Order: sequence, then C-alpha cells, then structure tokens
Amino acid sequence: MFGIDNNILVIGIIIAGIICIAVVSAIIKIRRRAKGYPGNINLDPSRTPLRVQKIPAYSSADNSSDQDTVIGSASRKNEGDCLKGRANISESLLALAEKFALDEITLATCDGLLLASSLKLPSADAAARYSKMFAENVRPLPPGVLLFGIEHKGSILVGIAKTRDLLAQEPDQDLLSETKDILNWWI
Repeated sequence: MFGIDNNILVIGIIIAGIICIAVVSAIIKIRRRAKGYPGNINLDPSRTPLRVQKIPAYSSADNSSDQDTVIGSASRKNEGDCLKGRANISESLLALAEKFALDEITLATCDGLLLASSLKLPSADAAARYSKMFAENVRPLPPGVLLFGIEHKGSILVGIAKTRDLLAQEPDQDLLSETKDILNWWI
C-alpha cells in the first residue's frame, strides 16, 4: 500500500488506539473530580467528635449508686489484645468488637469496597452505603452506627461500627487507636 510496510501500518494503528484510550480515561478522571467522586475524600478538619452522655432508662432517687455503676460499665472497654494470637485481620476485628462491646466493625475503602469485617459474612452493600454516607458527611447517622475515617499508608479508610448504644455518634480515641494498630499489623 503506497510503499508503506504492513507492519508499520499495524503499529501505527495500535499506537493511535492506545492514545485514544488514554485520552478517554483522562477525561473520565477529570469529570469524576469535578463531580466530587467519593474516591477523592480527605479528612474533614471540621468534623469533631460528639460526646453524648448516656442517660439511664430509669430514674429513681434511691438507685442513684446503681445508675452510676450502669453508666460506668457501659463506657468501659474490656481488656484484651486484638493482635497476638489472631490468625487474620477478621479475627483481630472480632476481638476489637468484643473489647469495645460492638455488635460488629467493618473497614472499607472510601469508595465503598469492603476491606475486612468482624462478621463471617459481611455485607458489601452495607459497606458501600455507609462509606457513601461518610463521604457525604450525612448527619444524623442511623442509631447505633459509628462512622470514622482512618488514614493508612496514604489512603483514607472508613470504619463502620455498629453498637447497641443508640446515643453514640462518634467513636472514642481508644477505638481509633486500636483500629490503626490492627491495620498496621495486618496490612
């Protein structure tokens, strides 16, 4: 064909195809950034922990010492090591859930992909839904759900904890610290 070798023509077509794919992917990335795609989440410095005092279900003047005991035991964490003697990250998260009296704790990427959970059969849909709620800073959260961000190796991960304490809205610092330790140990 007009003195051009067929091999050169095929190589030219392949190079043109690669350039087209690169341009399309660059356009998609630019559009996602413009729309505030959840993959571009940064920690919100204005997000401060909300401290809620637990209110007892009964109020009797002669049981005041019992009320103090109930409130103190509910906020106290159990002792135990979440790392040593654990076979994988799921077992460490299960120990963490038991230590802080949580029903479950799940870790997900900021775009909703399930990373690890204390449950044997975690819900990827729930992880995606709660990650989106965290990205959009939805308030108030459903009762008994704690969402928190953790920076790990340059990425922001979303922690999803479910508890029976319906008044809790933010995790305490010990839970955040232990979760970071688990991430550093396993990942």
